[in-house]
Amino acid sequence: MSSSCLIFFVSNSIFLLSLFSLTIHAHRCTENFLSETVSRNLTLCKRYKHRNGVEFGWKVENTTTQTLQVMVGARLDGETGWLAWGLNLGPEPRMVGTQALIGIKQTNGSFLGNTYNVTQYIKIGCNLLPTPIDLNVSNLTFGFLGHIQYHIIEATIYLPQTVDISRINHVWQVGIVAIGMEPKFHEKTLKHYDSTEIIDLQTGTSLSIRSARRHQARVAHGILSIIGWGVILPIGVIIARYFKKGPIHWNEHDQWKHAHKACQACGYIFGATGWAIGLWLGNYSKYYSFPKHGAYGISIFTFATLQTLALRLKPHKNDELHTYWSIYHLSLGYALLIVICVNIFKGIKILQEEETWKPTYIAIISSIAFIFFVFEITNWIKFKVDQLKSKEELSKQIH
Repeated sequence: MSSSCLIFFVSNSIFLLSLFSLTIHAHRCTENFLSETVSRNLTLCKRYKHRNGVEFGWKVENTTTQTLQVMVGARLDGETGWLAWGLNLGPEPRMVGTQALIGIKQTNGSFLGNTYNVTQYIKIGCNLLPTPIDLNVSNLTFGFLGHIQYHIIEATIYLPQTVDISRINHVWQVGIVAIGMEPKFHEKTLKHYDSTEIIDLQTGTSLSIRSARRHQARVAHGILSIIGWGVILPIGVIIARYFKKGPIHWNEHDQWKHAHKACQACGYIFGATGWAIGLWLGNYSKYYSFPKHGAYGISIFTFATLQTLALRLKPHKNDELHTYWSIYHLSLGYALLIVICVNIFKGIKILQEEETWKPTYIAIISSIAFIFFVFEITNWIKFKVDQLKSKEELSKQIH
């Protein structure tokens, strides 16, 4: 590996390590929602902006009786919809096992709230309908605050003395479809799957270290994959195609060949590292998966590995297999670039970073495509000029 490639690798590794030092915090509540919590004498408030936008205000009135007042709000813009919040008194924050308060926006414009026990049977398709829960709940209401355009769940919960309020699992969710009093499945996106937290109700501190690490790993997976598969590998292709015979001549001591191999090696290291993190994320995510994105990722890693091995097994120019090897290497290489591009866009959609990551990556591939286009036009013009010169020389020789 060349020294410039090594420097590039180290500098980006430092950048990625800095990402892992980040911690995730809920955002401050919006001004309007915060004013509503203050008017209700609620002392703490959190907004889960990068999850599904739900805002949560609460107050522990008495640490002896553990009386919890809560207000949960979100926008439900559709004709129907539902908002849910609950506590999971089990060992981990997850949907199954949650004692939930759910408010449903009806098609006739009414707002109904009730308690729901979210059991494991919901995951196999059983209906989620109102049921009594183990928590003592009073003053449960669900309504719409028109001046802030928020749908709000409010309730008072009397927690058992055995519950540790300094470390409790709470779950929240929003959905767009409901039939009667039955909320239907929410969207299958990370923002919805991540709508859980271990929280200290006395301070509002998030104790979900795993969630923070998972988010950091996703960011690292995306950045490494884009840099390795989506940027460095195409640059290596440009070098092999346009620095070998022109328009840029870089033939002395086979410089183009060394640069091409260095780029492909660096791209492979970055991409394979990102792929390995993706495998870890897939195994870590016990309750959801993205099979198409994963299948594309495995294909990319496999084909990239074959391409890397092909460089080591390249036949000599005089070997009769050289032509077939070249066809295979070029065909697989260009097919790989297409699959990489498709899968990166799939990954960006899964992360729901389309407002920032998508335009950035579009700009990157547009720049690469522009370079391809300019070099192709230059090559075509050079070919035509050389062809015209050959005809003129041939004409002179005949005469």
